[in-house]
Amino acid sequence: MSHVSFYRKWRPQSFEELIGQERVTRTLQNAIRTGRVVHAYLFAGHRGTGKTTTARILAKALNCAQGPTPTPDNTCPNCQAIAGGHSLDVIEIDAASNRGIEEIRELRDRIRLAPTEGRKKIYIIDEAHMLTTEAANALLKTLEEPPEHAVLVLVTTEPHRLPPTILSRCQRFDFRRVSQREIIARLRHIAETEGFAIEDAALTLIATAADGSVRDAESILDQLGAFAEGPISAQDVQAVLGILAEEVSLRLAASVLARDAPAALELVGQVINEGKDVRQVMRTLLDHFRDLLVLRPGGAGEVIDTTERRLQALREQAQTTTVEEILRALNVLSAADAEARWSPQPRLALEIALIRLCRPEMDPTLEGLRTRISALEQRLGTAAAAAPPAPTSRESAPAKPSPKGPLNATTPAVVAVVAPPPGLEHEAPLAASTVVIEDVRRSWARILEEVKRTKMFCHALLIEGVPLGIEGDYLVVGLRAGYNFHLDHLHRPENRSVVEGAIARVLRQHLRLRCTILDGEAEPQAAGPAVTAQTDPVVAKAMQLFGGEVVEIKDA
Repeated sequence: MSHVSFYRKWRPQSFEELIGQERVTRTLQNAIRTGRVVHAYLFAGHRGTGKTTTARILAKALNCAQGPTPTPDNTCPNCQAIAGGHSLDVIEIDAASNRGIEEIRELRDRIRLAPTEGRKKIYIIDEAHMLTTEAANALLKTLEEPPEHAVLVLVTTEPHRLPPTILSRCQRFDFRRVSQREIIARLRHIAETEGFAIEDAALTLIATAADGSVRDAESILDQLGAFAEGPISAQDVQAVLGILAEEVSLRLAASVLARDAPAALELVGQVINEGKDVRQVMRTLLDHFRDLLVLRPGGAGEVIDTTERRLQALREQAQTTTVEEILRALNVLSAADAEARWSPQPRLALEIALIRLCRPEMDPTLEGLRTRISALEQRLGTAAAAAPPAPTSRESAPAKPSPKGPLNATTPAVVAVVAPPPGLEHEAPLAASTVVIEDVRRSWARILEEVKRTKMFCHALLIEGVPLGIEGDYLVVGLRAGYNFHLDHLHRPENRSVVEGAIARVLRQHLRLRCTILDGEAEPQAAGPAVTAQTDPVVAKAMQLFGGEVVEIKDA
């Protein structure tokens, strides 16, 4: 006798043999036991979870010689005919190839005929979502008022594609994905019965690759039984399916989170040279970062269907990153996966995605910009919290400029409320009369650098202004016509405090900020005399680091 595929040989023959669908089987058994079987059912759910098998078991339960019974005996002629697929009272229709209105009209005419052997005539319409709109409309009347001897079972993996008028006429059962634990137990039983050994790690990999489908898992096991000469190992599963080992996916994700581009590219090169499919590598990474996203905010591990060892490793890795970084990785990898589907060089798409993840400064997208700004704000926040006391001399050296980069005004910013520098409250501030607008203009470049060190967004706003004058304890800064956005944001308390703090640290004078829009005819004044060598922040920093003095100034 020729070999029969495992998923056919081990197809459940009773409700008790179905795994992972207890809610469905219990409801159907109770309906049969109490005589409350309806005329139309809709079985919806993931592939390979037992929808068509349940429809056949329902047919056996209704037409069994001992029935109707929730436990068909599988020995009577009716049960054996249904199990063999040659019962005249169970008609299976593939809606993918019989999807037109003519086929539905033929069904409507044939459904009136009485059953020949059993009590009921069961019509199983597989892939029901493939019916055309006209065919679905032609089926409506039959679904609403079928003959008393007829039961229709619609089976689909995409119930959302069915018209609401059909959904409302059926009793719907949703089949869930079968858990890894149940699939592993099923595969272990099959392997023991078939007489070959398999490692627990291999069973875990098969269950993971099956993605909740029992049929897929049994097909993979059948394939591995022909591949392996001895006990089936995890390496056999990886070789046949082309999937990544847990350790490899953890190392690759760790390289991405550590922004180690050479290590990530080297690891990808190794797995591809071993024959792994590029898109399989992408899907594995996507699944890995999805699991990290679930665990990072403190999510329950029960949501992730995996082993305890991998779950612990994921928890540890999730603590090394942030939700924003995980979301960015998911977005970049999803886009790369979609691009690789049609790209003649999918490996290039994966490598570009990894470089973008490891080197945000090389990523020109909005996600890369947000990542750079977030990292910069974190560094600035840390530096501001741990900054040493400011020197008491008036000519304090300016801080090293932050890396330049474009800013987005809508990007969430860490609000920096700048307190007076240590020691300032004990030092008598300069009298208002001693600070004139010329002092402000001479020190304007240093003020801008101090603002930039504290908050880049405020620097981008203030750089468009020029100091106009001092009115009491207010420093008036002029902005060109049309810069109302800058004015509004500079007047916000969180931004104004940054500027006023920078002024206090540079001038040793508490001045409040007031911005104004210049008249259209008035030209903004120059920001004071040209910056001299003594006041240029770069020159001052060089003199501080290397010593020396300015001996000659040449015009550029």
